[in-house]
Amino acid sequence: MLWDVLNSTSGLILIVLTISLVVAGLMKGIIGVGMPIVALPLLSMLIDVRAAVMLLTVPLILSNIPQALEGGRTLECCRRLVPVLLGMMPGILLGVTLLLNGNPATTKAIAGGVIVVVAGLTWAAPKFQLRESLRSPVGVGAGFAGGVLGGVAALPGPLVFTYLLAKGLHGKDFTKEASLFLVLSSALLALFLASSTTFNGADLVISTSALIPVAIGMFFGQKLREFIPADAFKSAVLVIVLLSGLGIIFKAFIPH
Repeated sequence: MLWDVLNSTSGLILIVLTISLVVAGLMKGIIGVGMPIVALPLLSMLIDVRAAVMLLTVPLILSNIPQALEGGRTLECCRRLVPVLLGMMPGILLGVTLLLNGNPATTKAIAGGVIVVVAGLTWAAPKFQLRESLRSPVGVGAGFAGGVLGGVAALPGPLVFTYLLAKGLHGKDFTKEASLFLVLSSALLALFLASSTTFNGADLVISTSALIPVAIGMFFGQKLREFIPADAFKSAVLVIVLLSGLGIIFKAFIPH
């Protein structure tokens, strides 16, 4: 599907798609997270939501591997993520089923709504602490919800990130668990999508090539990190994301 969508797209749209991926990489390079939050609304304004989700799967995996492996103790980190991962697996399966079998306009509206909610949640960054006894059940719930959002909109992270913050994680510990979750959830998403009749191996190759503009954006974002206040950049980007999400919802209800 992804090959057919891009093959029938004009050269100008392909250039804009590439620029969108570079901008998403800039976001990740400057603040360390947020690549799909920026990329999905921009891509979904140009191509089918299902194609946009597929395009982002491999960059989501590969761009987070270095942070997921940094500092060692990866197996220990996986054990701490078990409740989240248990919820994530059926969540992604449900999300992918909705993405592939749902009405395209409805799927687009859901994706737009998810983008608006997630961008607002990311902006507000609510702070609260979970009691030890609640961590496992809340983790399963957060993983399931994150999995559904990952399957529908390639956005598995924000709700799980909120859960990790509520556990009291910060700094490198937070980055490692968040990145490991993204790697595992995105790999499962890619597996489910590639095993469907909608996508094939060629689509995985195209998704892999999308890492190039993302990596370019990340490179320059890391260079710019010391010159651009992260909060100011994050706020500006999230305004664009919110408007794009609203635009996707509006576009979903415009008769073709």
